Amino acid sequence: MKNKTQIILIIFSVMSMNANVFSQTNEWKTEKNKDGKVTVKSNISRRTDEKGDVVQLIAYSATTRERVNISNCISVLKDVSNHKYFLDEKESKMVKTISDNKWVIYYYFDSPWPMPDADCVVHMIFTEDVAKRTATFTLTAAPTLFEKKEIERMTYYNVTYVFKEVGDDEVEMTTTAKVTPVVQAPDWMVRSFFPEGPADILQRILKLAKNK
Repeated sequence: MKNKTQIILIIFSVMSMNANVFSQTNEWKTEKNKDGKVTVKSNISRRTDEKGDVVQLIAYSATTRERVNISNCISVLKDVSNHKYFLDEKESKMVKTISDNKWVIYYYFDSPWPMPDADCVVHMIFTEDVAKRTATFTLTAAPTLFEKKEIERMTYYNVTYVFKEVGDDEVEMTTTAKVTPVVQAPDWMVRSFFPEGPADILQRILKLAKNK
C-alpha cells in the first residue's frame, strides 16, 4: 500500500459485505492530522440508493491554511491531469469541455491486487466570488456521460474544493466529500482513512500549487 490514500481505493473495492452487518454510527468525529495542520471532520452513515438498497455513506471535510497564491491553487484544479496526483489515482482525464467553467472528467482508481479497480465520471463546475475572495470547484457524479468499462463505477460522488484568500498570499483550503463506495467495507476499515487521507489530499494540492 503506497500511502493512506490507497486505503480509500481498497474501501471502494474490497469484497462486498451485506450492509446490515456494519456497525452504525451517526456521530461526526473531529481530528487533527499527524502534523496538526489539517482539521478533519468525518462521519460514516447509511443512505438509501436509487434501487432502494441501504448503502454506506462516507462524509468528511478537511481544512487547512497556508501561504500560497490562490491563482496557483485554481490552476492546479483546472488541470485535470493533476487530479491523479493529489487523489493518488491511475488516471484523471478530461472527457468534455462544456464551457469555460464546466467540464466532464473521468477518474480511474487502480487498486492493489487482489482488489478490483473502479472508476468515476463527474461534472466539475468552477465558480468564483470576488467579494468573498473565494474559488470553488464542485464535482458531482455523472456516470452515464462516458462509456462504461468492465469495472465497477461509482454513481454517488459529491466533492468540493474551496479556496479562500484570508491574507496576503494566505489561503484557507477546504475539501468536503459525500461518497458511496462501489462495494461496502466494514466501518472500522473506512475509519482508518481518517484523518490522514483527506489531509494528504490537501497537502498534495498545496505542493503542486507551490511548485507552479
